[in-house]
Amino acid sequence: MGAPAPGHSRPRYGPAERVPPDEEGDTMPGSRVPPGGPVQGTAAPRRVLEQLLGIPFTEGNRVDVLRDGRETFPALLDAIAAATRTVDVLWFAWRGSDVGTQVSEALAERARSGVRVRVLLDAYGAGQMSRDERERLRRAGCTVFSYRPVPSWRPTVWNLRTHRRVLVCDGSVAFTGGTGVADAWAGGGSSPGEWRDTAFRVRGPAVAGLRGAFTETWLQAELHRGTGHPLSEADPFPVLDPVGPSPVQVLRPKSGPGWNDAALAIALLLQTARARVRFTTPYVRLPGWLRDLVLETAGRGVRVQLLVAGPRVERPAVHLQGEREFGPLLGAGAEIWRYRPSLLHAKVVTVDGAIAMGGTTNLDVRSLALNEQVGLLVDDPAVVATLDEHFDEDLTRSERVTPAGWAARPPTHRALEKAADVVGRPLRGWGGIGLAGRRPGR
Repeated sequence: MGAPAPGHSRPRYGPAERVPPDEEGDTMPGSRVPPGGPVQGTAAPRRVLEQLLGIPFTEGNRVDVLRDGRETFPALLDAIAAATRTVDVLWFAWRGSDVGTQVSEALAERARSGVRVRVLLDAYGAGQMSRDERERLRRAGCTVFSYRPVPSWRPTVWNLRTHRRVLVCDGSVAFTGGTGVADAWAGGGSSPGEWRDTAFRVRGPAVAGLRGAFTETWLQAELHRGTGHPLSEADPFPVLDPVGPSPVQVLRPKSGPGWNDAALAIALLLQTARARVRFTTPYVRLPGWLRDLVLETAGRGVRVQLLVAGPRVERPAVHLQGEREFGPLLGAGAEIWRYRPSLLHAKVVTVDGAIAMGGTTNLDVRSLALNEQVGLLVDDPAVVATLDEHFDEDLTRSERVTPAGWAARPPTHRALEKAADVVGRPLRGWGGIGLAGRRPGR
């Protein structure tokens, strides 16, 4: 997590191979059930997710997949410009930039036109947004808060951030995804300096879940200032009629002790998978219990593919921590691919070509226990097909990590992995503070 910066190149160790994704006999959804089958061989994943998470899917949504900033920012700006009553923004990563200025000016214009505009920024993730830009928003009539300022008189929450990205306009259209408001996210994701990411535009009944993700975090920021009014006369409550074919489940994972709803959802997706699970994530930093589930899933014949960042990364130490997972995963037969053109920042899981999870959750402990997140579960093969198509395209620009190549990495690199893991444990919630487990890795 953190504000964007130009990618850092790292050396590649050991041989790697580029394998077109269609040369390995891809297993189509439903074509086979691996030996042993899924844990629930008869229950549909949707039913499992609903009953064990306790959150129903809503019918009749339209979900548009927005690939990279070239699709995301025009859609965001159009939605803001079309708002007539309210615009609510909750964003983790925001820094001074050309695209940030465009978004700020669009918000300010709506506020000057009488639209209620509320902006809530994580104090750490948006720490590089200038004070002048915040003041310009306030002078235009926007209400701008910082979430959990650092430092503050409450050091126990410094490490508990809101990693959410939510934009809701007039209570009728909403956005989420991994995108930050910075020039690094504004391009096409195919060259250095243009980060690869995925966002989602949602219309229909599921907008209510995303609106709730904003409101509950906004209330916490208000209470920090001695007031608490989650409802006002400015709030519209449109009828969210069905507008599309997609059933959607909205998760709002909290920050705090224990594993959150995102961790549970990923575990359930692994256990119900029959043929293929695909993860797109900047890095892999799994707790031991979830790593074991990944290994078990691969062990019963499910094709597990992980697409992670390649040589261009924002924080090398974070990626070194994740590389400690590569050996066991490769040994179990999981595929690991590294995206080479630019920094990979998308957060997407697809299962069996039938169901997908997207939003703000990385495949790491911070996302699964410490930070507030937003997750969309979409039970729509058409949406999943789009995400799988993007995955296939990304694989053609990626290098596969082979077991032989990984085993050949030098001792110095292994030592860096171990050192990065030990140093990073406190910030990930492991160790003595007991936020995510009693002992490292569990």
